[in-house]
Amino acid sequence: MSIPVLLMLGPIGKSAVEGWVAAGRMAAARDLFARISQIERVSSIYACVADPDQAACLKSDGAALLNFRERSFHFGDRLTRFISEDNHHVLAYFGAASAPLLGTQMLEEAIDRVRNACEPLAIVNNYHSTDWAIFNNANVVVKLADRLPIDNSLGWVLNHDAGFEVQALPPSAATRVDIDTPTDLLMIYKHPELGPYLKRFLAQAPKNALDRVHEFLQVLTTPAAKLTIIGRASADLWQQLERKTQLWIRLFVEERGMVASLRLANGRVHSILGEIVDAWGPEKFVRKLATMSDAAVWDTRVWMAHHAEWPSAADRYAADLGLIDDIQNPDLKTLADAIGKASIPILAGGHGVVSGGFYAMLETISQN
Repeated sequence: MSIPVLLMLGPIGKSAVEGWVAAGRMAAARDLFARISQIERVSSIYACVADPDQAACLKSDGAALLNFRERSFHFGDRLTRFISEDNHHVLAYFGAASAPLLGTQMLEEAIDRVRNACEPLAIVNNYHSTDWAIFNNANVVVKLADRLPIDNSLGWVLNHDAGFEVQALPPSAATRVDIDTPTDLLMIYKHPELGPYLKRFLAQAPKNALDRVHEFLQVLTTPAAKLTIIGRASADLWQQLERKTQLWIRLFVEERGMVASLRLANGRVHSILGEIVDAWGPEKFVRKLATMSDAAVWDTRVWMAHHAEWPSAADRYAADLGLIDDIQNPDLKTLADAIGKASIPILAGGHGVVSGGFYAMLETISQN
């Protein structure tokens, strides 16, 4: 039995930096499409794409297009409509930029396990924040549409609301990299498993941003250097750092699962570190950080979620790249300015900087 694959790619956004990230996501989508197309067990690849030009590009690659109504888009509605229209029993879903380093062998093995399962089974890249999933008994999902405003909740909902066995693949760059931010792109640019479209795209990445990544990589390979990690990091990341580096590590972890659990959407994110940054001010906090670290990665979305006003994508991305003049949110501008002036390399971004992007960097230095 062959299975269909559904790819989803969201809106581009209006700012230049959003456009740059969207172009990178599109390059990743084309690489993913090419890899999936090699798998015999896949029947058809469908694409639900917000931008007409990007949709036309994937269509030219061979994808079957589905309607994407941006203003009324709801992940659960779109997913369950796709399942219902053709009565799919087994399905593979991917955020189109969610697996830029995923190999065909891992994908084939996951498909076979789900196809051969007798009980409801889902294999996901990440249980707490799902970016792609392969699952059977897809008709069960139809009644859960309202529980799935975004894809990150899919693994959790299948397990807790539908009684599926949900198996998350071991953490690695292949299973954890999801391109949501500029820094997600920058942290993978030297990875040996990059596809041709993404490799060509990243060859034109901003030099100043890549220089910061180079400085960070040098710290990772320096014995006894001091590294600070702030954000939604996992215990596995710490274990991999212990195995693959000779660093002294400070790890500050808060609010794991804040998106999938809908704590972010419901305004229930609280951060002790956010309280400290606010009390000291970003400049003092970053100066203190630099006295005890040679480099840092900072999942700044926890700090953002701690505040009542969630910045726009344009502001978030500009902050990640240190484009201070492009940031409208005054608090975020102050934070980004402090990070940009730090005496140590600090990579700021979303969950990926302490997850997939970091795994990619560890795998990159292991290859050298």
